[in-house]
Formats: sequence, structure tokens, C-alpha cells
Amino acid sequence: MLPYFQKARPGIAAAISEILRNAAPRLGAISPMGTQLAERLESYAHAGKMIRGILVRLGYELCSAEAPGAVMDAVLNQAGAAMEFFQAGLLIHDDIMDRDTMRRGNATVHAQYEREAALAQAADPTHHGVSLGVCAGDVAFFLGFNVLTALPVPEAMGPRVRQVAAFSAQELSLVGVAQMQDVRSGGGGIGSDPDPAQILRIYRYKTGRYTFSMPLVAGALLAGGSPAHLAALDQAGENLGVVFQLKDDELGIFGNAAQSGKRADSDIREDKKTLLRHFLFAAADAKLRARLEQIFGSREPREEGLQLVRVAMEQTGARARVREYMDCFAREAANRIASLPPQAGTCAEAARAAFQDLFRYSVERSG
Repeated sequence: MLPYFQKARPGIAAAISEILRNAAPRLGAISPMGTQLAERLESYAHAGKMIRGILVRLGYELCSAEAPGAVMDAVLNQAGAAMEFFQAGLLIHDDIMDRDTMRRGNATVHAQYEREAALAQAADPTHHGVSLGVCAGDVAFFLGFNVLTALPVPEAMGPRVRQVAAFSAQELSLVGVAQMQDVRSGGGGIGSDPDPAQILRIYRYKTGRYTFSMPLVAGALLAGGSPAHLAALDQAGENLGVVFQLKDDELGIFGNAAQSGKRADSDIREDKKTLLRHFLFAAADAKLRARLEQIFGSREPREEGLQLVRVAMEQTGARARVREYMDCFAREAANRIASLPPQAGTCAEAARAAFQDLFRYSVERSG
């Protein structure tokens, strides 16, 4: 992980633990499952990179000439924790929709509940696990909003906090609609294959904006950033988020499951309408297309199917085409940040350097 992120991560991890420790008695008063969920969410969040949470701090420091003092340091850690709760809820629900059983190197949350139900000899362990997973994701969302609306800021900053909460709610509602379209376009979905413009639109709103734009703008709002700063971070975040999703697609096929924490054939099993898949099918001849149609959407494509897809993506140039898109979006994001009105001070300078590192990491990461 990048040095900036390594330095910022422990503060957010500590904030997550403190928030859940304080929430556990209230949750546990309803049912012992509440206490268990607090523990499960803590383990789940701590297993992630916490990129979204750290980006709140980065957005703040890009718009502030001074490093945050003790009060703002705590505020940024808690706001970052809220972003991680949103991320947890989205991933828990995403794993249900994608029928994934592994996340971050462990069983997905709904799969854990399913396993417990099977051990207890429930009548329908699968439905039981999915139902509890939905509930767990919902709790994570509401915890996140509770944290945002209760940020310990000076009274004069109250309007900024309300802006952050409103902006986050708006962005997450867009994620929901984009997720709906992604599900409909998936395996067994409805309608024809989306074209690249449609795929990229889903990427922007399903992943790109909430991954980068939302936390970056949240930090900028807390810093009282200018309209120019807010607009640049919003657009740069969206572009970088698309890069992040394109890289996820690549890792979903070519990545190491031990590093990514997910099965390598997940997107193939769900017949995800990724840009990689689009360019592969567009370049395939009739014989290859017929074989690919047997593999994509198969519940068990097996290693030989996965390997055929990998080779075909290389030979048809599909992977290279997607790499070109990644480079293009990364350059555009870099240009947006370069256009930011300069802030004096070492804090803003260090933040700009960290953002440049983030461009490279987003394209080159292996997990």
C-alpha cells in the first residue's frame, strides 16, 4: 500500500473499532445477533485497504493549506470510518447479488450466515444466509449515516457536515440504480449486450463515484473547499474510479485469488457485461464466440474455461484495449488534479504527491 495510505489507515481502523464498540451494547440489547454483527463488521472492515476512508483525508488536505489539528484529525477518521461502513454494506449486498462466497480472503458475510444455518439444520440455509446478509448490509449503511451526522465538529461547521451527509446519500442512491442495471445486464438478464458507453456509465455510478468522488468531495466539503476544488475533485474522482473498476475487471480474470480475495471466475460465472467481455466478443470469430457463450454464465466454468478466456483476451487484443481506456481515464484524472487552484503549505503538496501515487497504484495494483 502507498505510504500516505499506510500512515492514515490506523486512525480509521481505530475509529471503526471505537464506533462499533459503542454501538454493540445497543445492537446487542435487541438480540445477541447484534453483538455478533458488530464483531463481524469490525473484522470485515479491518480486512480491507480502507482506500475510501483515507480519501476523505486526502480530499481535505488537497483543499487545506494546514494539516488537520487534533479536532479535525478525529473528525476525518470518523468520516473515513463512515465511508468504510458504506463500503461494507455495498460489498455485502454485492456478494449476494453476484453469488460470491469469498471476499477479502474469507467467506462472504451471507455465506457465513448460511454456514451457521446449515450447522443448525435450518430448513433453507441459503435463503437464511441471504436474508441475514441483507440485514447486515443495511445495518452497515445506517451506522455510516449515524456517524456522519454526529461528526464532532465545531458548531460553525454544522452546515458542512449536513452537506457531506446529503451528498453521500445522493451518491449512494445512484449506486443503487446502477447496481440494478448491472444485475439486469448480467447472466440471464434482460436485453441486448450494452455498448462501451453504456458499460462505462454503469462503471461511473456503480463504482467510480462512490469509490473516489464521494470521499474526496466529502473531505473537500469539510475543508470548506472552493467550487473549483469541488468540481475538479468530483470529476477526477469519477475518472479514477472508472480506472479502478476496469482494473478490478482485469484482476477478476487475470488476478491471483489469494491476492484479490475473490474467486478468479466470478465475473465469468455471472456473465458480467464488462468492457473486457465486450471487446472479447466483438473481436471473436464465430467458432470462438460459440465456445465463449458456453463458458460465460456457466455456474462452473472450471480452470480450462478460465484459461481459454484469458488466452482469448490476450490474442484478440481485448485486454490491450481495456488498458488503453485505463491509461486515458488516468491521464484525464491527473489533468483534473493538475488544474486544481494551488494551495500553499506542505500539507497540500504532500496530498498532491499522494494523489499522483494513487494514479499509478490504480493501474498497476495486483489486488
